[in-house]
Amino acid sequence: MKKLIAALMEDPICNALLSLITYVFYGAVIGLSLTPSGLFLYQMSKFLPFNGFLNVFLFTLCVGIAIYLFFVIAVIVFGIFERILTIGFKPGRYSTGSITFARWIIYSGLHVILLNMVLPYVSGTIWNRLFYKILGAKIGKNVFINSPKLSDAYLLEIGDNVVIGGDASITCHIFEGDKLILGNIKIGSNTLIGAEAYIMPGAEIGNNCNIGLKASIRKNKIIEDKSMILSFPGTPAKKIAKILKDDE
Repeated sequence: MKKLIAALMEDPICNALLSLITYVFYGAVIGLSLTPSGLFLYQMSKFLPFNGFLNVFLFTLCVGIAIYLFFVIAVIVFGIFERILTIGFKPGRYSTGSITFARWIIYSGLHVILLNMVLPYVSGTIWNRLFYKILGAKIGKNVFINSPKLSDAYLLEIGDNVVIGGDASITCHIFEGDKLILGNIKIGSNTLIGAEAYIMPGAEIGNNCNIGLKASIRKNKIIEDKSMILSFPGTPAKKIAKILKDDE
């Protein structure tokens, strides 16, 4: 099977056909997400004869509403399709000729579309959390996610009272040579992930931690409870202290 997949990917004609089929699939998912917005605009257009400035204004107002309706529906539709594509994915190493890798590539392309079209505009909202939950992430209570950059969230576990800062990247995959590496990431309760921090697969961050601005947590790194991690210009992130908290 690996040899067959590799041969299909290397053949330019097969590669082009597979790409076109994948694009049709992506287009269908986008179209399905846009359908409620299209129906809304179609129905509203029946009541607006476009014979004056007020009607034009009302129509453009409806367009704005339709855009955010698309965001909400896309979160659900893309979440369902991405979840289906990743059913059975487990931590491990996968070659570029494996079926898992082929499925991951299709999933990844779909996720990139949502990442560019929708997720930046719903960060910090219930819809952001809903998407990651549909995808399979385990998210505790009172979690605030102000970033669209949570990749392969079906392998992500977040405790209670966690804040994830703006544009923090939490990615449960990396590439090493010709291998796709998938790994779980666990973030403990009462932890802050600073803006633009970068967390790699296999990382475990304890409870009551503070991961600072632009700090980087390497693959399979274990961060103890009550740790403070800061990143200094030109140097790797380092633990500088234990966070002292009153036991009361």
